[in-house]
Amino acid sequence: MYLTINEIDKIQIDHTSRCNCMCPQCARVIDGKKINPNMPISDLSVDNYALLLEPFDNNKLTLFHCGNYGDALVSPTWDETFAYCIDRVKKIRISTNGSMRTPNWWSDLAKKGGNKVSVIFSIDGLEDTNHIYRVGSQFLKIIENCKAFINAGGYAEWAFIEFKHNYHQIEQAEKLAADLGFKKFSVKYTARFADQDTKSQVNKQDKLIEEKANQNTQDKIDIRKKFKSFDEYVEKTPITCKYKRDKTVFVDMCMKLWPCCWLGAPAHFNSSTKQTDSFDHLFRLYGKDFNDMNKFGWKVLEHQFFQEYLQNSWHNGNNQFKRIYTCGRTCGDKFEFSSGHGNNMKSYKLNGK
Repeated sequence: MYLTINEIDKIQIDHTSRCNCMCPQCARVIDGKKINPNMPISDLSVDNYALLLEPFDNNKLTLFHCGNYGDALVSPTWDETFAYCIDRVKKIRISTNGSMRTPNWWSDLAKKGGNKVSVIFSIDGLEDTNHIYRVGSQFLKIIENCKAFINAGGYAEWAFIEFKHNYHQIEQAEKLAADLGFKKFSVKYTARFADQDTKSQVNKQDKLIEEKANQNTQDKIDIRKKFKSFDEYVEKTPITCKYKRDKTVFVDMCMKLWPCCWLGAPAHFNSSTKQTDSFDHLFRLYGKDFNDMNKFGWKVLEHQFFQEYLQNSWHNGNNQFKRIYTCGRTCGDKFEFSSGHGNNMKSYKLNGK
């Protein structure tokens, strides 16, 4: 069994597939330049949140808008759904590029959210570098919005993904974050280059984005010394599910319930990968709507996928309960794929908080 409904403390949500940016390593972007045509354009509604929150007591759940495919704050349904949720949940965390809306809107968000809301501004550099990865973002607009949110009492964090083109600005960015009133500054090290066996990628403007070598690069080298291939490692590594440990589930923009955000992505990939091969097997077994909460609500947790498949695939895989490639890659014991876990993130408290 994955989790019972009484065990769930947090729901990660991809509220929308819409975004104002074209980050080249995002699943919504193909070859760094085009929108993924296999991605449905969808937004969650008040009715969707009513279904999600109905079984839970007020002020029990944390909602985390993580931005798997989209940025929640560009959604046309955001304001009404936020108004519905704010008095019904314990916390709302929002990860965003921050380059949307007006300063007045951001100030209002801080006032309405009070101590329940925290915003993680994903800013990968300064005025001359942030837009290289966050294609379409406007640094000065982001700073205006940050100031408005913080000055109105909002709790803000700055998350900085390190690349070769921006790592020299980390100290300067941390100082700016402190000066602006951010409460936390985090440096994140991406494993996506190592995962894709590449050291660079081109963005929509044909600018080169290069890897800043980190521990993930060395980990993959070490894995290939011990195993015949990375694929063999994925198949054999012990798995400790991060989301099960943290009592978390993930809901995508189509109201599909998944154990985690990483399993919420491959269903909409535009090309075949080792991850989509695993999903082909799942869909042959169960169809594509087995986890549709619009059809089945929280009874989805009673489905064989959550009751038996996951645990068996991690520990006792067979021809029916085949290991899911995403699980071995992301939650194996020798390669830390997620930029938000383990040695892939270093965080610093600012301004005494």
